[in-house]
Amino acid sequence: MGTAGLGPRSPRSLAPPPWLRTYQRAWLTRDAVAGLTLWALVVPEAMAYASIAGVPPQFGLYSVPLAVLAYAWLGSSPRLFVGPSSTIAALTATAVAPLAAVASDQYVVLTAMLSLLTGAVFLVLAALRMGFISRLFAEPVLDGFIIGLGFYVAVGQLPKLVGTEKHEGNTLQQLAGLLSDAGSWNTATLVVGVGSLAALMLLHRLAPRVPAALAVVVVTVLLVPALSLEAKGVEVVGEIPSGFAFAPWSGVSLDMVLDLLPGALGIVVVGFAEGLAVAKAYAAKDRTVLDADRELLAYGAASVGAGALQGFPPAGSLSKSAAAEGSGARTPLSFVVTAGLVVLTVLFLTGVFANLPEPVLGAIVIEAVVGMIRPRKIWRLRQVQVPDFWLALSACLGVVLIEVMAGVLIGVLLSLVLLLERLSTPHVAVLGRHPVRGFVAIDANPGTEPVPGVVILRTDGPLVFASIDPVIDEMRRRSLDAEPRPDLVVLDLEPVSEIDVTAATALAAAVTDVRSAGLTVRFAGAHAGVREYVQRLGIAELRELVDCYPSVAAAVEGPQGTSTGRLQT
Repeated sequence: MGTAGLGPRSPRSLAPPPWLRTYQRAWLTRDAVAGLTLWALVVPEAMAYASIAGVPPQFGLYSVPLAVLAYAWLGSSPRLFVGPSSTIAALTATAVAPLAAVASDQYVVLTAMLSLLTGAVFLVLAALRMGFISRLFAEPVLDGFIIGLGFYVAVGQLPKLVGTEKHEGNTLQQLAGLLSDAGSWNTATLVVGVGSLAALMLLHRLAPRVPAALAVVVVTVLLVPALSLEAKGVEVVGEIPSGFAFAPWSGVSLDMVLDLLPGALGIVVVGFAEGLAVAKAYAAKDRTVLDADRELLAYGAASVGAGALQGFPPAGSLSKSAAAEGSGARTPLSFVVTAGLVVLTVLFLTGVFANLPEPVLGAIVIEAVVGMIRPRKIWRLRQVQVPDFWLALSACLGVVLIEVMAGVLIGVLLSLVLLLERLSTPHVAVLGRHPVRGFVAIDANPGTEPVPGVVILRTDGPLVFASIDPVIDEMRRRSLDAEPRPDLVVLDLEPVSEIDVTAATALAAAVTDVRSAGLTVRFAGAHAGVREYVQRLGIAELRELVDCYPSVAAAVEGPQGTSTGRLQT
């Protein structure tokens, strides 16, 4: 897909996107073909994902047009397709199912309200420029959550493949209940479901350019009357209304909307993190700029668009983005073509899907989420970094053993725990003089010698409330507790990008203690932002940090009690 004219836009700009302003007519054919290809993928998957969300199939189609158009206009990634997602459909069902009967008009309206609420949250976050929320999920935790969610969704669709009712309970309990019902599985349904799943997998492997889902849908729709499959117990979708047949916007109370808020927040965190990861991968590949705040605005508009047509919230899709790229798409106009074709489908073609077997929808969903279930990603973490392995495994088991929103909460909490754990164990290096490299870490650079009578400490990371204690403990150990004690302690602050009031106050107290013991303390290399913040705090014990030495060499060699060679504010 082309990347010309993709300069950054203001996060609040509603001007035409760069790809549209620089569009070339020569690209139109390729975009149209890619849009048609994508339509063949989107239509059956949107209907299948609707069954995950708990709404009738047509509302999966309703989720597409305005969401796609909104992101194509406002998004900062020209490659990302934003539309129905199995991940978000599962989160939707978790949020709405406790409040209304599945597939009822009230359920549909609550799903639409969830999408509107999700959009409102995105827009508020965009106004506050809070694009950093995509980092609330650490990558290992997100991987574990996605694997657990894939297993959750797949197990939830298995009853459709065998013609039985879905059992209550967590994922493992549902699977156990399904297996206990093996004697009552419908043979015809099992053949259609498993056969469809096998066909989807074989087509994707042997003929990747064929729209496998659409091909399976067309074939099975024709087989239902030909083989009298309904009479043999195979359930079909049934009549789908032509046009946009909306449910009445009624029966929703303020309490229900408030009950939807946790679900909306979960969708925002998970959907944004997952979609932004895809967009970042394309941005790195194309060497373009991705604006996280702009993405919040685009996601908000897309969610509002989906909700306005009573669809469920959208999300970025790697598979559909890759399909568009593989079909030769040059710009997001290919997505616009897809949206237009979906509208035509809603207006004129829904009757074609009346004989679509339910086990085929289940097979489409399972095939789509199989790629999410990659336990090797978790196992590799065990070989590289054990704490990350346990975090990923915990997020995965949270979804499987409890439920989806519990997995979201566990994921966010574990990500914060991981952040605090790494902040609270900063690396404090002891520096010495190297004959060639200057002042570097002694333990990492052979041939580096300590400076007699001097201890030089470097903190690699921010000095904040969570990290300051280990730094102070190391400074005390290397100065007050050392035998013999050094004459000079130099604190290299060049890697320190930030300091907060807790850290500054604690550092001032430690510096006072060291100086009270007759030792000299000097600061080196502090950035302007750190020095300005300390100056505003007005802590007398840190006044030399504000006017610190420009380098470790200057601090070590600087004359005692003077400010020669120091930085000036």
